[in-house]
Amino acid sequence: MELQEQFPIMTEFQQLEHVRFSSSQIAGPKRVKELYQRGVYHKNSPEHKRQEFIRWLYLQIRLQS
Repeated sequence: MELQEQFPIMTEFQQLEHVRFSSSQIAGPKRVKELYQRGVYHKNSPEHKRQEFIRWLYLQIRLQS
């Protein structure tokens, strides 16, 4: 069951807080969402490249959550 279904009244960031994500863990996705909504964020941005690299490290089991 997805978070949205469990807590339909909360925003997605409130849901993350509810399941004990820290403020610093929420800050990255929140910043990307805000940039994307303003049209600033795109795949060639340095922020996106950093996140893709971190994702790759995590998938390669070189970075642990």
